[in-house]
Amino acid sequence: HHKVALAHDHNTFFSRTLTNMGAQASKPLPRPAVSSGKTRICVAGFGISHHTGRARRIADSIANIYPDQYETWYYFSTAGFRPDFLNSVKASLKEDDQKKLENHNSSPFCWLELSDGTRDGLGGRDKLCDWVQATFDVTEEKNEPFVSLAKEPPTINRVDIFFDAKTPGKAKTTTEE
Repeated sequence: HHKVALAHDHNTFFSRTLTNMGAQASKPLPRPAVSSGKTRICVAGFGISHHTGRARRIADSIANIYPDQYETWYYFSTAGFRPDFLNSVKASLKEDDQKKLENHNSSPFCWLELSDGTRDGLGGRDKLCDWVQATFDVTEEKNEPFVSLAKEPPTINRVDIFFDAKTPGKAKTTTEE
């Protein structure tokens, strides 16, 4: 009887933990117009995923080092990411990006939004890493925090798996004062 109570308590804890990490479908915050002169790095995906967590760490690092040029927007929901949200984002991309990314169904999905309204679909964490290495000077010391994260795939570790799945990013949303 005692073991059953422990198992029940464990299941309750696990269920609450998953809910807090994006296992319940949530609604994404609106994405307002991109601030003038900035590029918004968007990352969406499952609430528990080492690839998604790594993509978020890369985007955060870029926006922290280059706050005048980059902002971030995130949506993490294990239950809500696909198919509806992912399909709606892919449908909002340029036609050539839609074709290039039509079979992308994994987490995360990364794209860029520019202040002129243009959206550039990147794809998964690996494509975000390719963009980082093509866009930034990989030898410049101040870029090291995100360049080092973009050089190789994440290992399965707590930092990348259990990331902050609630913070919507640095982009101003209509729900903020």
